[in-house]
Amino acid sequence: MTQVERISDDVYVFTSSLYAQVTAGVIDTSEGAVVVDTLPYPSETLELIKFVESRLSSRVRYVINTHYHADHIYGTCLFPGAQVVAHALCRDLLDTRGREGLLVAQAESSELAGVRIVLPDLIFDSGDLQMHLGEKTLVLQHSPGHSADVVTVLIEEERVLFASDTVMPVPFFADGDLEQLVASLESILTIAPRLTNVVQGHGAVILRGEVERCLKKRIKYLKSVRSAVRQALKRKYTKNVLKKIDLESVDIDRAVLGGIAADLHWSNLDSLYDKLEGVVKPYPSRRKPRNRRR
Repeated sequence: MTQVERISDDVYVFTSSLYAQVTAGVIDTSEGAVVVDTLPYPSETLELIKFVESRLSSRVRYVINTHYHADHIYGTCLFPGAQVVAHALCRDLLDTRGREGLLVAQAESSELAGVRIVLPDLIFDSGDLQMHLGEKTLVLQHSPGHSADVVTVLIEEERVLFASDTVMPVPFFADGDLEQLVASLESILTIAPRLTNVVQGHGAVILRGEVERCLKKRIKYLKSVRSAVRQALKRKYTKNVLKKIDLESVDIDRAVLGGIAADLHWSNLDSLYDKLEGVVKPYPSRRKPRNRRR
């Protein structure tokens, strides 16, 4: 059973019980509902649709894909009457990597047999995109780092931010860029004082009063990982030495996200080592002085 949490009068968060605590959102307005991301499996997204139709007596007008990753978009095909909104890069990635990944996923899970990739109807590629529906104003902001195409969704009237995978219990950039992710988190930090809630792409909702601390903690993690990998390369260490940098040493709870935290952390270290190898110059070798003959 998918967990449903009401975080304001008109905003609901759905959390997957089947994979990595993926979140999706429903924003209820007088002119219909907006869905922010879908859940990993069709059965979970169908619960969300039933909630909108039965509990809210409404219909979904828009589905926002915050990025192209499978766990957030496989339910999009269940909303044939809705307009799909995303960043232009998301459309490109869905049309390439998204289609390729779906074939692999369908070979592994029969539950995904009916899933198909839906390309966005409405895209933007610079600045931000403002959407108005009923009494709600939604601001979509490009927020790269986790992947190149991520967008966040701010509900101005509620001061709720759907941060997508820019904010996760374990920041993850193996398919993106660490420096961009730090910049995106720092951008959110500038509006943190006025936010009532931040909905992470995975895991628990961050409540007012905890937002700034949580964002700073995630930025600190990323900078710690960057420093550790750079030092390893400067000292000409092999990648295996990075396995000594466990979750506890970077202040991450091993139990979060259904136990996949360690895998995400290692993927970060592994991918950054590969990216910086050949870029980071090692410390110069110390030559032993030659003995002079008298």
